[in-house]
Amino acid sequence: MDSYKDKSLKPDDVLKMEKPTNEFLVELKDNEYGIRFIGFKIRDIDQGDTFHEFKAQNIYDLDYFADHELNYTFPQKMLTAKTIGTNLTFVVGDKEVKNLDFIERHYVDDQLMANYAFKFPFFMPNTENNIEFIYPIPNLSEQAKAKIKNKEDVFAKSDTFIFVNQKLIIHRRANYQYIDY
Repeated sequence: MDSYKDKSLKPDDVLKMEKPTNEFLVELKDNEYGIRFIGFKIRDIDQGDTFHEFKAQNIYDLDYFADHELNYTFPQKMLTAKTIGTNLTFVVGDKEVKNLDFIERHYVDDQLMANYAFKFPFFMPNTENNIEFIYPIPNLSEQAKAKIKNKEDVFAKSDTFIFVNQKLIIHRRANYQYIDY
């Protein structure tokens, strides 16, 4: 798929992807609704551990990642948690947002490990919103389990796609390193 060229990509197309993307599929300017992430927190629901927390100083802090990959380092115990909560805080620009699809696909060793898809019917314009996704950690491959047992780093990738009315407006790519600490 060529960057910025295939504007016909739909949520169902994303759900059929078998590997992480190699490039960004939209540009910052495609985010015509002014949706900007300003904070997020990742936690273990059962144990109460917080693995990552971030709060932006202004709404434009994360614009850099419209075409740059995010890089995270997490403890391996995140992969052995039963249930994760991801809390996102974001703002909406001057236009109302109808029919938002949020799809996140996680890959370990380039194999699809998990797919999370959420639908939201409406967000008011000029609002700050906070949502929490709660989901189980999927079963890891035997290879990933062996790496954890041997205290070797586990590497993963994700693609996050945000559609409004079936139009892709945001695509984020991330790399993860899960280490034993």
